[in-house]
Amino acid sequence: MRPILLAWAAAILLLSGCSQTAVMAALSEQIKHPIATATLDAGNNGLAAYYCRRVFCAGDDAQNQRVGGFLAFDLRGLEPPQDLKATLRLYQGEARSVYAELGELFVERIQVEEFRSPEALEAPALTSQTSQADGEGYLELDVTQAFQQALAEGQTTLQFRLRFSRPTNGNHRGDLAIFGAKEEYKPALILR
Repeated sequence: MRPILLAWAAAILLLSGCSQTAVMAALSEQIKHPIATATLDAGNNGLAAYYCRRVFCAGDDAQNQRVGGFLAFDLRGLEPPQDLKATLRLYQGEARSVYAELGELFVERIQVEEFRSPEALEAPALTSQTSQADGEGYLELDVTQAFQQALAEGQTTLQFRLRFSRPTNGNHRGDLAIFGAKEEYKPALILR
């Protein structure tokens, strides 16, 4: 059934004016959603995780504790092809004040046994991307290096930590960038 649907989709795209190259790229795209997301605070008091329970967040909390957001994607069954590009797509809520207070956003690949434990906040970054896009909308980051590295190492998950360049601004107010986790705003790892 799936091959018939793909053939129909290809025919419709070609008839609508898309090039054959664009059609093949669209059909070969894989979208993976995270197997887990989490929010941790440096004080390990769980307040940020409570406030961010339906989303995941990065920034600082009202106790001036650094807050990190975490995502994990399942890599089982994937082989390390040389020409595969990986893009991390995140939906970010309006965050102008957070970026103004805490600087740029770092999206770092980490590798820990349990990324919901406090050690995930301090784990070394294996790769890093930055964003200064402070408005509401989708962020798309090229994470090909992180993806290829994790596959080459034989990892079963690709883990990311989100944090800001300044851990806190010391103002005793929560400054949190909120990233969507609901179905329509679910983070995605796009493989092309």
